[in-house]
Amino acid sequence: MKNIISFAISITIIFSLTVSAAAQNNSKDPSSTDRKVIERLFAAWNSRDAEKVVAAFSSDGVYEDVAAGQINRGRDEIRKWVAGAFRDIENFKLEVIRSSFYKGGGIVEWVWSGTDKGLFKTGKRFSVRGVSVIEVRGDKVSNYKEYYDYGTVTRQLGLLPNDKQ
Repeated sequence: MKNIISFAISITIIFSLTVSAAAQNNSKDPSSTDRKVIERLFAAWNSRDAEKVVAAFSSDGVYEDVAAGQINRGRDEIRKWVAGAFRDIENFKLEVIRSSFYKGGGIVEWVWSGTDKGLFKTGKRFSVRGVSVIEVRGDKVSNYKEYYDYGTVTRQLGLLPNDKQ
């Protein structure tokens, strides 16, 4: 009988501690800050304002466009890359499809679209799906990697043959 009472008390204590810890974790969701930082970054992209995009990054932030083979380190390089994208791509838009956040960052699936005005000077529209893997430090993006199919973009711009031909 003594063992059953001790067991019941132990279960009650463990249950109470678990419920208390869960309540504390839910009230201070560590990913909520990361979510706000990432949402601010995507809003900045869609504002087409290079300074707003750059402001979302830490001073030592890294922006990597994997498909283009481009790595930009620090705000000056990021500013140059982003300003060039806005200059060369009219109607630049990133539409978030879904996202997942965790302590320290997030993953965002998106559709990027625009009209090529200066990249290849085709004047044609494109739309491509992609994913970004983002690390957050404090209230800034510290590392941003984007993945998409560059071949899809160049086919839509008429620079590569269409697979269906």
